[in-house]
Amino acid sequence: MAANTYLSVTNLDFDEIRENLKTHLKLDDSFQDYNFEGSVMANILDVLAYNTHYNAYYINMLANEMFLDTAQQRDSVVSRAKELGYVPVSAIGSSANIHINFSGVTSEVKSFELGKYSKFTTTVDDVRYTYVTPESYTVTRTEIGNVSNYSRSIEIKEGEPLTHKWEHDGANPTRFIIPNSNVDTSSITVKVQASTSDTTTVDFIRANNINQIYSTSPIFFLEEASDGKYEIVFALGALGKSLLTGNVVIVEYLVCNDSITNGASSFTSSDLSVSVPYTSMDITVNHSAKGGRPKETIESIKFNAPKSYQTQNRAIIDNDYQRIILNENADLQSAVAYGGEQAVPPVYGKVYIAVKPYGEEYTTINRKLQIKESILTRTPLGIDPVIVDPDYLYIIPTITTYFNKTTSYATEASIEALVSDTIDEFSASKLERFGNRLRYSRFVRHLDNITTGSILNNDASIKIQKRITPNVNDGEKIYLNFANPIRKGTVTSTEFTYDGHQAKFDDVDGVINIFRYDSEYTKIYILEAGTIDYDKGVISVENFSPSAYLGIQLHITASPDKVDIIPVRDQILLMNSSDAAITAVPEYN
Repeated sequence: MAANTYLSVTNLDFDEIRENLKTHLKLDDSFQDYNFEGSVMANILDVLAYNTHYNAYYINMLANEMFLDTAQQRDSVVSRAKELGYVPVSAIGSSANIHINFSGVTSEVKSFELGKYSKFTTTVDDVRYTYVTPESYTVTRTEIGNVSNYSRSIEIKEGEPLTHKWEHDGANPTRFIIPNSNVDTSSITVKVQASTSDTTTVDFIRANNINQIYSTSPIFFLEEASDGKYEIVFALGALGKSLLTGNVVIVEYLVCNDSITNGASSFTSSDLSVSVPYTSMDITVNHSAKGGRPKETIESIKFNAPKSYQTQNRAIIDNDYQRIILNENADLQSAVAYGGEQAVPPVYGKVYIAVKPYGEEYTTINRKLQIKESILTRTPLGIDPVIVDPDYLYIIPTITTYFNKTTSYATEASIEALVSDTIDEFSASKLERFGNRLRYSRFVRHLDNITTGSILNNDASIKIQKRITPNVNDGEKIYLNFANPIRKGTVTSTEFTYDGHQAKFDDVDGVINIFRYDSEYTKIYILEAGTIDYDKGVISVENFSPSAYLGIQLHITASPDKVDIIPVRDQILLMNSSDAAITAVPEYN
């Protein structure tokens, strides 16, 4: 047989593999005149080519799963992320704040306990869901007149409480895998009981920073195991206290329904653990349910794991703060940090961190304090972290939509409703996060792609708006940063009462004026109130003291000089269909 100089191992396509096999056989004198396509040999070649192609595909897929960038299976992605010290964020159950008032409690009782995992229920789309108290609360008696009152505000969290116990055997170690994939890891509590006969327990806490762990520290680590389940891992005596043979590990947690109950605003008591008798309980909702979210996706893990590894649990540069805070606070949708030297005016020695929660514009004061405490130990000495609210810039669109009435049964009202929904969807998916810009062409394209088949085109214009709550009858300086160039002569506002008149703002040649209309709708200028920098988009008003204003907030609106809107630092762009002016115009072809 002649030497094979045509052997090729780089072709992995089925037809190419088959052709290479034929070429190889033809080099043998026995097959020089053989009809490969008209014999059984054709089937043999198909089998060989198929087997080679199958193995090449399998090995290629196997190799892909070994790298974070190319892995497709969740278990593979999680395993690669684990090497970077990254734990994927679990599903998070919604939380609500309610005020409870107990009636019929004996007035001699000074206080009583509302136990952990006391149950409440809510109904969403005819399905009942369970909420529980994630901790115990003390309800203290207060006197209103001569009547004893037992009430307080509490946080409740969505999820079914479950408990698992394992007995540790040093000779045959057990893996402490929580057998539920939708566990809310923020609700996990771990206790270690001395033995089945000795009920003494020690609380173990989750370790987030090994720099503060000793060999006697009662801590546990959390990892995602196979099939999306989470595993409790204990130390072996170097980085934390190790388990002893006979110890009983007790794990309590909530199995949640992620974001399904976001927005729930009606709750009833189900099974309360109360240490004293009572006759009834009233529930008032302070804040409806929010913060629920599904577990982290494969794409998110691929993106966040390397970024988390870069921070190394240190908050040195801006992105470090952002990564740490978003990784440890699953209720936050977006975060951004910037040095105090970038603030207006500059404040040195501080780092400002703006946070936006899911489903809300602002977070609570207590939540800000919790975030600050969590980041302090990783902040360099001499730097003071400050948690601030987002600075919202509202986009006010005016849209005229032309649609083909000849080929569609759609009405003006139905088209306007579709446009309204599209505006809200665009804002939720393309805006509403720090750093997200409004690209005008993409916005109009989004409107043009409304799936009715009858949209001909859209004519859209936008304005930008700031909203403030001024002090009434108490002069203050107002500083409004639109952060985008403003077109001259376009500033206006909603009405407010000033010097006994119904007044508004406008601008003339760099001056912000307060004016009113006379009976013939002629402008009467009352005061030169401030200045405007058109290029920077900054309005400054000194000593503004209205005696009243229209609505909940005062709106100041202007036309941007450019159609693309770019936020800066802690700004977030918002667009709401309720602010839009939408007109559908039928055309007949």
